[in-house]
Amino acid sequence: MNEKWQGWAAMAGILMVIIGGFKAFTGFIGLFNSDWIVRGFNGYYFIDLTALAWWYLLVGLILVLAGLAAMQMKAWGRWVGVIAVGIAMISEFMWLPVYPIWSILLITLYFFMIIGLVIARPSE
Repeated sequence: MNEKWQGWAAMAGILMVIIGGFKAFTGFIGLFNSDWIVRGFNGYYFIDLTALAWWYLLVGLILVLAGLAAMQMKAWGRWVGVIAVGIAMISEFMWLPVYPIWSILLITLYFFMIIGLVIARPSE
């Protein structure tokens, strides 16, 4: 792999491990709560955390595993990471009305992760 692009894949892998760890931790904590009320700009949202907690736990663990593989420059880790980051990016739109700044920040980080994973290519 070209050394010039290895840093991008490593950066994406590190971000995937960190954000995936936080998502998995959030999902794990959510398993112990049955409901949660969030104050958004347009009122209150009642969220059943059971399904959301399992979703965050699953996506977080996939991000962590793919991030570890991407840091080791495994091709399958990069492509699984692209798919997992894409799914996480789409699911982040659910939180956009509730936490707009946080959601936009995460969507931006996901965008740079995808760039880092796709731009890293093996040497010709």
